[in-house]
Amino acid sequence: MALASLIIGCSEREDDNRGLRAALPFLGQTLIEYQVRQAAAAGARHVVVLVERLPSALVGAVDRLRRDGIAVELARSVADAADRIHPEERLLLIGDGIIARQEMIDKAGKANAPSIFTVPDAAETLRFERIDAGARWAGIALVDGATLRRTAAMLGDWDLQSTLLRRVVQAEARRVEAGAGSVWLVDRADEGRQAETLLLSGKGNDFLPGSLSEAITAFLLGRNIKPLWLRTGSIVMATLALPAFASGWIASGTLALALSGPIAAIPRRMDGVALRAAKWNRLWRMGRDIVFALAAGILAWRLAKDGAGWGVWALALTTIALMGAVSGQDRLIGRSYMNAPALAGLYLPFAFFGYSTGGLAATAFAAFGALLFGQRMLARRLREGGIPVAGKS
Repeated sequence: MALASLIIGCSEREDDNRGLRAALPFLGQTLIEYQVRQAAAAGARHVVVLVERLPSALVGAVDRLRRDGIAVELARSVADAADRIHPEERLLLIGDGIIARQEMIDKAGKANAPSIFTVPDAAETLRFERIDAGARWAGIALVDGATLRRTAAMLGDWDLQSTLLRRVVQAEARRVEAGAGSVWLVDRADEGRQAETLLLSGKGNDFLPGSLSEAITAFLLGRNIKPLWLRTGSIVMATLALPAFASGWIASGTLALALSGPIAAIPRRMDGVALRAAKWNRLWRMGRDIVFALAAGILAWRLAKDGAGWGVWALALTTIALMGAVSGQDRLIGRSYMNAPALAGLYLPFAFFGYSTGGLAATAFAAFGALLFGQRMLARRLREGGIPVAGKS
């Protein structure tokens, strides 16, 4: 059966600002927008959002989702929501103000109906809805469209979320324990910021130590710094290598190129967690490759001028060609195995100790190795039945 999703967004937030939980800012979008993207990423063919009133923030969120190709509908009543779900569809239910790690949403989308995700009854979970003496609802469940329709038919003035939960529990749904730190109930702006930081500082942000990564993430989110700004900063940092190489400051220029990598990795992580495509991603990647090619060319010119011999031109041009091939290959595979900042990091110790020509040879060899490894991965993807379309950097 096809998977659909119902997301509830009716509750008022509890902080000083009036409005809905669903309209809280989260990762550069509204909270409900992020929930819809999570459901779509888990395989939901269409998503129904139940909202009793419709502030302008939610109207804008729905427009953005639809522009990104996500089938999302707004329902203003329980009966309207039930009419939009086919009785035979598997239904991924996400509760009001619930944020979970994507792995848990994916797991729920693949579960057998009925299934309900739970958290232990503890001091830190008191705001989650109680199921029994030992468990509370984690805000995620998998039911079917028929259950939703039966519940809507007998609902009256009762709350849909609580009533549907009770029916699922009475149906002896399979209970799945949500892992520690996998789900949050967001009711205020500060809670949303805390959940953002935890998501962005989690697994996958391995270019920095965990505590430093969390501190940087909190700083960026607290100042509402956009991913595009960081990508621009990465390009600017890499561009500093051009005058540095031209002036003979080889180690300084190489350091600038190497540092552009971690700066670019932060917005890549932010967009990945936010489940949205990077703005002008192709243009940014092209700009990064052009700056790298220019830097390699200027470096070869500087080294040749300083007496290293014209062989450095062959090494530099070979590296540029190989990295162009690797970049195109990575777009097919959907994963990067080598990039310009990584090559700069490899070149840095050679530049620091004065072995610039040997460093160029090492980077050319590393780029060639990345190309061969990528070819093996590409062949494996083809044997497994296809290659994903990669739009993320």
